[in-house]
Amino acid sequence: MRRGMMTGLALVLAACTGQTAETTTTTTAPTTTTTTVVETTTTTRPPDCPPPPYEFGSLPTTVQPNQVPADNLSLDAFTTVPGSSSTIWVGRDGDLAMALVRGALPPEQWPGERGEVDIDGARGVAGPFEDGTWVVAWFEEPGARCDQYTLVFYPPIDPSEVEATIESIDRTAG
Repeated sequence: MRRGMMTGLALVLAACTGQTAETTTTTTAPTTTTTTVVETTTTTRPPDCPPPPYEFGSLPTTVQPNQVPADNLSLDAFTTVPGSSSTIWVGRDGDLAMALVRGALPPEQWPGERGEVDIDGARGVAGPFEDGTWVVAWFEEPGARCDQYTLVFYPPIDPSEVEATIESIDRTAG
């Protein structure tokens, strides 16, 4: 009650003296809080696929018959898929000539025409890529990652040799 009388007295004094009461407005900025969320992603490498279970009765004339380890070769988008297993052949010049990859299909769709082929009873497709490689892709049942295969022929390669090589492929017990 005393406070109400003091306020009334201040108003009366202001009215009598001709002064007006001053009003002070104070604005305070709203408080904001910033929270940073850090996400951690862990990528695990898939287990390596076993070597491809195929034998070749015929190889292109540009391909040396012995398979080579990939350690000293410049690999590419076909042969560097994590967890895949690559069987690699080189040409007379020591460069990649042919690769059979187990555990991956081609890293891109065919840019041009492709045809259907038979790989020892499995249905596949084959055709040229724009860079001159010929690519064959197929999978076996049940179609898990290690049931996917890509066979790459690096230029220069004659399409008739690609066909003869495909026809000579036999699945082994592996």
